[in-house]
This record gives sequence, structure tokens and C-alpha cells, in this order.
Amino acid sequence: MKKKKKIIIFSIIIIVLILFLLTRCGNSGNQAQFMMLNVKTEEMVKETLVTKAFADGNVKAREELDIKVPLNGIIKEVYVKSGDFVKEGTPLYSIDDRNIRSSLDVVLTEYEEAKVSYENLLDTYRNQDRISRLRLEEARKNLEIALLSYQQDLSALETEELRLAQELEELATALKKAEEELRDNEYLYEKNAIARNVLEGARERYEELERNYKRLENNLNIFLEQKKPNTMELARLKIDNARNSLEYLEATLEKERISEKDLEIAKLRLANMESEIEKLNKDLEMAVVKAPMNGTVMNLPVKKGDRVVEGESIGSIADLGSFIVELMVDEIDVNSVAAGQNVIISSDAFNDELEGVVTFVAPGGTLVGNIIKYKTQIDIVDDKGLLRPGMFVNAEIITNRLEDALAIPSLAILGDEEKFVYVVEDGVARKRPVEVGMRTLNKVEVLGVDEGEKVIIGPYTTLITLEDGTAVIEMGE
Repeated sequence: MKKKKKIIIFSIIIIVLILFLLTRCGNSGNQAQFMMLNVKTEEMVKETLVTKAFADGNVKAREELDIKVPLNGIIKEVYVKSGDFVKEGTPLYSIDDRNIRSSLDVVLTEYEEAKVSYENLLDTYRNQDRISRLRLEEARKNLEIALLSYQQDLSALETEELRLAQELEELATALKKAEEELRDNEYLYEKNAIARNVLEGARERYEELERNYKRLENNLNIFLEQKKPNTMELARLKIDNARNSLEYLEATLEKERISEKDLEIAKLRLANMESEIEKLNKDLEMAVVKAPMNGTVMNLPVKKGDRVVEGESIGSIADLGSFIVELMVDEIDVNSVAAGQNVIISSDAFNDELEGVVTFVAPGGTLVGNIIKYKTQIDIVDDKGLLRPGMFVNAEIITNRLEDALAIPSLAILGDEEKFVYVVEDGVARKRPVEVGMRTLNKVEVLGVDEGEKVIIGPYTTLITLEDGTAVIEMGE
């Protein structure tokens, strides 16, 4: 019995193996008929596709003015604090005005000096005829000195020229004599009548005299071509300058005369200094800084003794009745963001979502960390009393919206260059070429399928091995 049972089991195993081999050897069409794959499908229905750009930023008051520092100095007193509501013209803080008062004292002193200067000018005006006469006498004397100097230079140059010429003539005579002596010694040396050193001595004397002659001749040429003409030219220039100075003085004395107009200019300088005194008095008034508008003091982080710089902003006053949001949009999103787009504003600080509209996108970017971002302004439609300046918010900018679109998850679209999907027809997967359109984070618009058709969207491991004609069973059925 045991042996018979073993034979039966063995036979069953053989039959199963044969059936398995027959199944494996079948063609793909037969395999598709016998293999049923579980797939997940999605029915094609029209829907609205929305693309968004996400950014974050801060709330700002629509109207906010800086509290500027009008003068360099040190804070003397602070009269308000952050959160106070003030009216335009309310004193906010004051600056130590001791330096201004010191400057005012200096200008007042200079003003007194200018008054003295004006009185001296007036005195000169009254005595200018006598002063003009003395200046003319001095100019004439300078011309006489220049003429005398010319004659002295000319005499000295002529004496120098005569001396050089005489020395050159004497050297010429000595050189000629040395040349004759050298020729005689050369003849005697050829006849062996004198020693060689005698001949060399004669030659050295001749060459030395020749060098001295050339040097003196060169000195004479330099004297005649440069020193003498240059010296005389300089002397003539001194004469011309002295003569021109005299002529200029004679011609301009009348112009240099102090006139009533000059006195008026001096008076004008006094008036300018009076204006400076007035400005310093105004600075004394500016040392008390006042509110530039009605509003709430947003921040004024200064205290008595702090040093401030002219033009510096040390706080602000804002109208808290209207707000905007300032976002920083990533460079990868900025080309899709434009004025007029709707925005959804949210924050951890409140539960509601607020509506806004893009009103401005900066043309240039700002480096934030290692990322280029673009400042973008959002107008809030209704803040519902939830916003405060400086509050951190998140924004979803609606960059595109497509109604009545047929879309599927992006993983359901296969193919590299030619895109396709699998559609379920009568329980079989059918390959369908498609074109893709608008993309969102989760879905892609497809063209090539109809509303109501079922597209296979997963599982992805099954989807990528699926073949046209494969029998499928929809999950959940």
C-alpha cells in the first residue's frame, strides 16, 4: 500500500510539472489570457488643476514712515515708547544741543571778525590813492634794478668770453709746438737717435694738450651757444617782467580800486553769516524730533546717552489700519509669479486663511543664504483683524488655473519620448499614446483619453512591467 501511494504522489507531481512547462512554453498572447494582474485604476473625470508657488514673508503696514535722525549727536531725552499712538508733531526724542550752541558761539565770533574786516576795507577805500602811489614807485624801482642787472650780466659775460678765447689761443700755440716736437722725436726715434720713452713722453704731452684744447674749445662753444644767450635771455626776461608788472599795475590800479560795490559784497558776507546763525538756531529747534505722521510708534530702540548719526532711521511710525505682506519668492518660481495673481495667506499665529493679490515683483534678486530670492508684495483683501506688523506668514500664490481638465498622477504616464498610458478596456490593459499638458505637484493633464475611461495608475511595480493586452483585475472589485 505504501509503495502504491508513493507511485500515485509521484504521478501527480509529474502531471503538475508537465502542466507548468506547458504554461511556460505558451506564447505571450496565451500568457495574457491566463494571467490576471491586480491593478489600481482612476476614472477620468473633469477637474480643476491649480499650480502654486510657495513663499514666506512678513506683514508690514501699508503706510509707515521712518523716524529719522536730523542731526549727529547723543540722545538727550526720549519722550515716547513703542506702542504709543502719537499725532503728527508730537515730540519723540531730543538730541544734545551743546555742540550746536558751541558752533553758534563760533559763528557769532566770526561774524564780529567779519564786521572788523569790513571796517578795515572801508578804511582802505578811503586811503587807496596813497597806497596806489606807493605801489607804482616800487614797480618802477624794480624795473631800474632789472636794467642795471642786465648791464652787469652783459659785462661779466664779455669778460668771461675774452678769458676763454685767450686761454684757447694759448693752448693752440702750445699744442702746435708739442706737435712739432712729437714729429721731431718720431724722426729721431726712427734713426735710433733717442730712446722710445723719450718719444712716448712727447706723445703724452701732445695728447694731454690736445685733450685740454678740445675741452676748452667745448667750454667756449657751450658758453657762446648756451650760457651767454641764456643768461642774457634771463636778464631780458627780468626786464620784461619788471616792465610788464609796471605796465600791468598802471593799467589795473583803477580796476583794483575798492568801489562801493566791493563794500556791498563785504556786507553780503556779513549777511551770509547772519544766515548761518539763523540755520544754527533752526538746528536747535530740530534737536527736538517730532512725529512725521499720525500713527503708532512701532519701535524706538534708543535711550538717553545713545549716539545717533544724521540720516539714520532709528524707528518708525505706522498706520495699523491697512497691511501688506512682503514675500521672498525663490528664483525657480519667480518667472511664474506676476501682478494680479491671487494669493492665500496663512500663519501659525491664526487659523483662518486670508486672501491677497500680487501687486509687485522685484526685477532684481536678493541673495538669501545661498539662494536668490525676489521681493514680492501682496495686498491683503481683508485682514480680519488678525495681522500685526512683522508677523511671519506663509503664502500660496496661484500661478495658473485650468478648468475642466482630464488629469492623472504623473507616475501613471510612461515612455521617454513618446508618452503613453494603459486604459482598461473589457478587462484588458490597452496601451494608449497621450500628450501631456499642464502639470501640478500631483497630477498631469493628459490629452488622448476621454472622460469616463479608466486609466491604470498603479501599483507602479506592476505598471512598468505591463504589456498591451494583459488581462487585469481592478483592485476593490
